[in-house]
Amino acid sequence: MTQLNTTNPFALRYLMDDTLFQFEVESPLLEQAIAETSRPSFDILGANKSRILYLIENLAESYFSPTAQDAFIKTLHALGLALDDVAVLNLAQVREEINFETLFTHFNPQKIVLAGPSPNKIGVNGLSLNIVSSQQSIKLLYTYSFEEMLTDTNKKKLFWQAVKSL
Repeated sequence: MTQLNTTNPFALRYLMDDTLFQFEVESPLLEQAIAETSRPSFDILGANKSRILYLIENLAESYFSPTAQDAFIKTLHALGLALDDVAVLNLAQVREEINFETLFTHFNPQKIVLAGPSPNKIGVNGLSLNIVSSQQSIKLLYTYSFEEMLTDTNKKKLFWQAVKSL
């Protein structure tokens, strides 16, 4: 028998039709690792212990200006919460496409407060300003940004009335 030497990929495909290597790995750890790498990661402020998600949109800061952050923390304390109880996500810093389902899957929130960004930004329609509503058993509040509330006491009062009923 004579030797066949070729580097043509089409010829090799016909000449070598046997499986050389076959991997069948069924590992829950591997499946979990694949699922985690496909899940987006978010930089948040807080630890989300009470499953309350605050969505903000601030192009100038990572989260809040110093005075707005002070007002935010004071608001949390007045509600009997700490920074570790909530997760603050700045939508201006998120690079990938984001929607309600992504937030629901990643954060598993009981409550979402949109403090500034439009609800359309996460694919939610029909929310009225400072009126608590529900979607998929999650309470939603669309309200003003903390930056706006610093300069307008009427907006602060409207927010406070709404957030207390959340």
